[in-house]
Amino acid sequence: MAKVCKSCGEMYSGKYCDKCGYGDPKLKSSKAAAKYKKATKPERFRTAEDKAVYAKWEKERLEARKKNRNYDKNAGIKTLILVAVVVVGVVIAVLWQSGIIFHVEKTDVIRQYFNSIQNSDFDKFIDCFPSDMKDEYETQRKDGGYSKEQVMKEVLYADFIEEYGEGYTISVDFGQETKLEKGEYDLSGYKEAYGRTPKVSEAYEVVTNITFRGSKGSEEAKLYIYVGRIGRSWKIFGMTEDSGMLLESDSE
Repeated sequence: MAKVCKSCGEMYSGKYCDKCGYGDPKLKSSKAAAKYKKATKPERFRTAEDKAVYAKWEKERLEARKKNRNYDKNAGIKTLILVAVVVVGVVIAVLWQSGIIFHVEKTDVIRQYFNSIQNSDFDKFIDCFPSDMKDEYETQRKDGGYSKEQVMKEVLYADFIEEYGEGYTISVDFGQETKLEKGEYDLSGYKEAYGRTPKVSEAYEVVTNITFRGSKGSEEAKLYIYVGRIGRSWKIFGMTEDSGMLLESDSE
């Protein structure tokens, strides 16, 4: 007996529609049949069975659309990358806090100080000092109308060029490092000059032997340089000179 296909509306007499395949159990896995899964019969002519079938098709269509929209074939890789980045960030932060990486030695600031003098690098020079001293150097330079190179060569260290010659070099050797307890260093002079004191977590006296060499001559000096840690940076607070070379017993 011929009957009307509930999918495409065509007449068929077998177990399933000859045109769209409606009623065929194999149709569920066929992509080509998906285009027929839509309501074609006017609503007023639909039976309860028709409405149930159409509702099922609409649900399947919405679920398929949602799945296609949300699926990202690279989602797993992206998640792994994100996790890796977070882990690396945490590891770096821990190592940085512990000083294992990006570790700054207390003698680095002393090397920077003498290198900046030799190279007339004003920015590197003032960066060796706490912020108040740094600002004071910059203010004096601007008030005097000097360029950064001028203030190094013609004001602060003009006598070095005169005594050792243009292009002189400075070599640095370090001896004993003595940790200073809070009662062994005094920042009252700093506070009197600037109205405040930086938060120094630790301080050291570093025995330093300096050798100047140039076309006009050479000279050696033994210095006691006082450095303090502010945050993760070491800064120079002062220095005194002692006559003579670095003693053998001073070396570590």
